[in-house]
Amino acid sequence: MNRFRTTAVAFVSTLAIGSFAVTAVPAAFADDGSTDATCTTAQAHVDKATAKWEVLQAKYAAHPTKKVKKAKKAQAQRVAHATAQLDSCLAGLPV
Repeated sequence: MNRFRTTAVAFVSTLAIGSFAVTAVPAAFADDGSTDATCTTAQAHVDKATAKWEVLQAKYAAHPTKKVKKAKKAQAQRVAHATAQLDSCLAGLPV
């Protein structure tokens, strides 16, 4: 009887916690119109990537090595990707 009681308590507890989690999930993923916050984050990414790219431009002008050239090219791709993300975010905003 003790094993049955333990199993029943575990099952009921799991069911109760699961039902609580199911009711909390929609509230956690609800769209509250905070697209501006994601666009602000995307803008911050673009600003940071552009600043890093400008530093690499100056470094390459001072010391034109193959390693710096590769880093500059990679950073240019990061800037392009971040800009595309920002553009898609801004396109989704209601005007």
